[in-house]
Formats: sequence, C-alpha cells, structure tokens
Amino acid sequence: MTHIEIKRKDLLDFLLSVGKDIPDLVIACAGVRVSAEIAYASYYLRKAITCTNIVKEGTFYISDLDKVVKFLKASKQDEVTVRQTSPTKPIHFVAGANKLQLPSTDDIESNNKVPIVRKMMAECSAGKYTKIGKHDLIAHVTVNDTKDLKSLAGMRSLISGNSLYRLRVHCGENELGIVAGTAKSGRLFTSLPISESDGPNATVESNFGEWLPKQLQYLDDGSVRVYMGDHAPVIFSQPNTLILLTNILED
Repeated sequence: MTHIEIKRKDLLDFLLSVGKDIPDLVIACAGVRVSAEIAYASYYLRKAITCTNIVKEGTFYISDLDKVVKFLKASKQDEVTVRQTSPTKPIHFVAGANKLQLPSTDDIESNNKVPIVRKMMAECSAGKYTKIGKHDLIAHVTVNDTKDLKSLAGMRSLISGNSLYRLRVHCGENELGIVAGTAKSGRLFTSLPISESDGPNATVESNFGEWLPKQLQYLDDGSVRVYMGDHAPVIFSQPNTLILLTNILED
C-alpha cells in the first residue's frame, strides 16, 4: 500500500509540471519527497516536490493522467488522499466526499525508457557531468533567470514547425544563445548572460528539434545549471527539476 495526503493544488501543479500531453505516470513517494520520471527518445524529465505527509512509502502507477488532472481541477477541497495497494490494483484519489478510482497497470508508456536513462544519468552525475553516454560535456554554465527560456514554448508558432533550434554557449563571452527558424520563414533569437562558466573560450553548440522549447517550459523559476558539448545532448539541472534533451545527430 502506497498512501499520501497532500494539498490538492500542490499535487495538481506537480502533475501539470511534467507535461500537458503525457498519457500516464509513475510517481515515487519516499521520505518527504514525491518524484516522477519520464523518458522518451528526445528527452528525459525528472520532477520532484516536497510532501510532509507520506503515510506509507511506495510507488503510484497512474494509467490515465488526464482523468486525474480533471478530477483535481474540478474539486474544491484543499486536501487530497491518494492510495494504491499495488501497480495492477486500482488507484484511489479522495477529495472530500468525492472519490476517483481508476484501473492501473505496471506498463506505463512514459516510464518504459526510464531505467535505461536513469542509469546513464547516474553515471553522468558520478562523473560530475563531464560525459553523457559517448558525448563529452565540455561547457558548464549557469543561467540566473529561467523566465526567457520558459517563454520560448509560447513562441514556437512564430516560426516553422520543423525548425532547427541551435543552442550555443561561449564561456569566454559569458553568453548562451538559441537561434531557430530560417530567414525565409522567420527567425527567433534568444541571448542570455551566463555565470559560473567552466569551458573553452570558444563557441560550443548543438542542434535540437521542437522538443527543446517544449521541455524548457517545465523548468522551475530561478537559476539553472546547464551542461553541454559540441553536437551533444544538453542537461538542465535544478534542485527539483532535471531535463536531458537529445541532440539531432549530424554527419
């Protein structure tokens, strides 16, 4: 049995923070921490929040995330209780007199690739974020304010849908830049100052698809540590959020 009692708004905000189009989710509850991991071919996302009332530690398996979000949005209660006895048993959400029971499964699409990526990220962390898989991460920088990175998701429609997003960092010039689109259809430029730079006095760059702005909207407010390399994946790291974005392979 996994059992938590949590503020309804906190749980709703947490579920929305992992993505608006995720079909299902695995949530781990331990200590005072509730966390979720998602992995697809183009990205990996880990989110966490504090929950001081984890009655019984364990893992929740949500097979229909959209219904859970709708239930939490509709409720007017301050608190919600979540219980589940095992991955294949129904999960229960109780808010006041209202109760949502959903069937469950241990075959969660958003979690299928998580064990592989989790192992890779653990090795990367142990190596102080200098390597991810076969790629060297040679530029480590801090962006002190994430609001302009988060706002890029809302600007995607200004350029072609299949646009390339070129992410560049120059430690010598203390600048991070993103360029997307083409001169013919329109281009979008982002230029941010960076601090705590550790890397070459040269441009380090890598290309990404629309998953870059789409995932950056889930960063928390405040600063973020960025780890990247030439033609390599990029990692955005915060205390409660970790995002790994897969680069577009180049010849």
